Amino acid sequence: MKNIIYIITSIFIIVLMTSCAKIIPSFTSSKKGKLCTTEKCMQADHFFWENYHAGNYDKIPEILNQLKAAYLSAPNDYRLAAHIGFTHAWALNESHRLKKRSALAIDHAALAVKYFDEAFKLNPDKDWRYFGFYASFILAEGSIHNDMKRQTEGYFNMKKAVRKYPEFNLFTSAYTLGMSGDPKRRKEAIEQLWENIDKCVGKKVDRSNLDYRKYADQKEINTRQSTCWNTWIAPHNLEGFMMILGDMLVEENDLDTALMVYKNATYIEEYERWDYKEHLEDRIRQIEQTIDLKQQIGDVKFMPFDGCMVCHQGRDLSTPNNVHTLTLQTLEMN
Repeated sequence: MKNIIYIITSIFIIVLMTSCAKIIPSFTSSKKGKLCTTEKCMQADHFFWENYHAGNYDKIPEILNQLKAAYLSAPNDYRLAAHIGFTHAWALNESHRLKKRSALAIDHAALAVKYFDEAFKLNPDKDWRYFGFYASFILAEGSIHNDMKRQTEGYFNMKKAVRKYPEFNLFTSAYTLGMSGDPKRRKEAIEQLWENIDKCVGKKVDRSNLDYRKYADQKEINTRQSTCWNTWIAPHNLEGFMMILGDMLVEENDLDTALMVYKNATYIEEYERWDYKEHLEDRIRQIEQTIDLKQQIGDVKFMPFDGCMVCHQGRDLSTPNNVHTLTLQTLEMN
C-alpha cells in the first residue's frame, strides 16, 4: 500500500512540476525592447558601422566584443541584438577570408539565429527584416547539421517573412536558396529576384529588356521601398543585387539575360565608387566573349566576391557618433 501511495505521490509531483514549468512562465512579464543611449552602446554601434562599411573582416572579434559588452549592459536593446546577429552572419558568410580556415565558423549560424530572434521579439514595430535573417540562418543551421526538419522550419519561416515584407525578404530568401548549390532551389531563387524587382517598381518588368534607370524617380528611402535602392546602410545594394542575379542566370546558362542584368549595375549612380566594379566588368567581358565565340559556359571563371560586402562596403561613408539611435531617413541626410 505504501508503495502505491509513493508512486501516486511521485506522479502527482512530476505532473505538478511539469505544469508549473509550462504555466508559471506564461504569467512572467516578457522583455520589452528599448534603445540604449549610454556612451558604451553608442560607441559599440559606431564601431560596428565603421568597420562593417569598411569591410574590416579581421575586426569581427573586437566588433563582437564591444557589441556584446554593450548588450550585457542593455539586454533589451534590439538594435544591439540585431547587429550582433549581423556580425555573426558576416563572420560565417565570408569565412573564406580567414587566413586559416576554421571549422569553428559554423557556430556563427546558431548565434545569428539566437540574436536575430531576440532582435525581432524585442523590436516594438516587429521588423520583419530581422525575422527574414532569422529564417535564413535556421536554414543555414539545418544545412550545416544535415537536419531536414530544421531546414524545413527555416524554409517555411522564410515564406512567412516574404509575405510580411516582400521588398526586403525576397532577396534574403533568394540569396539563401541560390547559394545552397541546389539547382532546383536556384531556379526558385531567380524567380524570387525577378519578383523582388517587380515589387520594387510596382509592376512586372520586361525580363528580356530590363532598364532600371526608368524607375529612378521612384526612389524612396522613408518607406518599405527603401530596400529597393542604394542607402547609407547598403551603399551598393543595387549593384550587388544585379551581380548576384546575373551570376545565377549564368549558372542556368541564360547568358544573354545575365549580360543585360550585369549591365544594369553599371547604370547605377554610385557604380564608379563600388569596390566590386572590377569583378562585374570582368564578368561582362567573359560573357560577351563566350557569346561571340560560342564557347562553353564551363570556360567562364568568375572572380569571387564577398557575400555581405558586395552590397554593404562603401567608400568615404561618414558614421555619426549617435548612429545607434538614428533612423534611415536621418542617416541619408547626413
